[in-house]
Amino acid sequence: MSSEDHFAAGEHWEAIRAFVAPAVRSAVDRFIDPLFWGGLEYMADRDAEGGAAHVSVVLPDAPSDHLLWCPPAAVSPLKLLWELVGAELEALREPFDRHAQAGSSRINGFNAFAGLLHRWGDVIGKAQRRGWGVVGLRC
Repeated sequence: MSSEDHFAAGEHWEAIRAFVAPAVRSAVDRFIDPLFWGGLEYMADRDAEGGAAHVSVVLPDAPSDHLLWCPPAAVSPLKLLWELVGAELEALREPFDRHAQAGSSRINGFNAFAGLLHRWGDVIGKAQRRGWGVVGLRC
């Protein structure tokens, strides 16, 4: 998987998020926010709704501009958020099919988009079970 896939997934989320039910949108926003450098630009101005409103992920400052990290203490809340997102993932299909633009990346349909989110959820789940943090490299 390339960084282009992650970029494309972020672009697709930007295109569909306004058309997703508020509680699901809140859960996805809160799950993916720590996975992007600098977070999502709209997170600070948005009120959370649904089950995700009670889950907060606190991250320390990143140690360098080449590293994104979620320490073990931040992984458990991310796992809770993934459980909310994973349970509602199918609700993203219709907005994705209607509003996302298929491009030249491998994330060119809902199944590829959902597959990438599932892989993110799998990484978080495995890290949580092992008591590990999660590290990403800026490409």
